[in-house]
Amino acid sequence: MQHTRRMLCLLAVSVGTIGASVATAAPITASPDPTALPDTQKLQQLINGAYAWALIAVFAALIVAAGMWAWGAQANNVRATSDGRRGVIVALVAALVLGAAPTLANWAYGFGR
Repeated sequence: MQHTRRMLCLLAVSVGTIGASVATAAPITASPDPTALPDTQKLQQLINGAYAWALIAVFAALIVAAGMWAWGAQANNVRATSDGRRGVIVALVAALVLGAAPTLANWAYGFGR
């Protein structure tokens, strides 16, 4: 029991010491600068290309899912209709997330500052 108390006292003292040293340290700042690293333009081009491929994939998925939905409805196939409807919804949500991703990232960055 006494050993536990001694450990808790040491822990409290060390946490207090660390907290005091962090409070007196200089603040850490970060500011994004696209020109600070080499080949940042190439990385931006890579991201833009991947973004375009993702939008093309979402569009293709939307066409396939809509076709499955239409075929299932025409053939009275409940499973195909349900899967097609789900695919259309997933594709639309994916397109929404892809479209909102840059805005959400910038909002989160601004919120964290």
